[in-house]
Amino acid sequence: MSENNLFFSTGDVALVAEKIRVASKAYEDLFTNLGTQIYTAIRPLDNPSDKVSVSLQYIADATVTFEQNFPSNHAVACSKGCHHCCYFPIETSQQVVDDIADYIHQHFTDAEIQHLKTKLAENIAARQPPLFRAACPFLDENKACSIYPKRPLACRWFSSPNADSCEQSVTDGRQIDQHPVKSRIYQAASTALLADQKVLTGSDQQLAFIPALANLL
Repeated sequence: MSENNLFFSTGDVALVAEKIRVASKAYEDLFTNLGTQIYTAIRPLDNPSDKVSVSLQYIADATVTFEQNFPSNHAVACSKGCHHCCYFPIETSQQVVDDIADYIHQHFTDAEIQHLKTKLAENIAARQPPLFRAACPFLDENKACSIYPKRPLACRWFSSPNADSCEQSVTDGRQIDQHPVKSRIYQAASTALLADQKVLTGSDQQLAFIPALANLL
């Protein structure tokens, strides 16, 4: 066959495969580098709330940029009034717990804090195996988050495509698919916060949110 009629060759397959491998690594590096960037930015800061705030700004900027350059057809079912994810056990970093505790001390009365402590203790007791599901003590009478501006990262990155599956998971523990890019962005930020936490406390393990908060209050 003449070169003018050659539309496919086995060599092309290997060439394209190598380009895909290089691009895939570059894509993975974006998330690693995001985590490194966040860690570098928060490490010099002393205030836990500042660390969380800076992390959230990087998350917001990265989310917009990824959405612009990597459009996704992953629908997100999460909306106001949907609260099934608020039954799941949440783990987070020390900085997030400190930030929320500070917010509570600034915005809750002494009586409200005492009432919250009771609700936290009840929540811990209610989370029994095997699923450890219980309504979050921060859910208000309208099933809305009463600390929404300060909610943990694990709550923020929840991005289920199916609200019915979330509701069913409360009773059967099924896994919930999340937005693939959004999850990676939040995971990068969480890793950065945990790396910073290790410098501060010696541990890079996430904390069970409700018990950790109860200990601080």
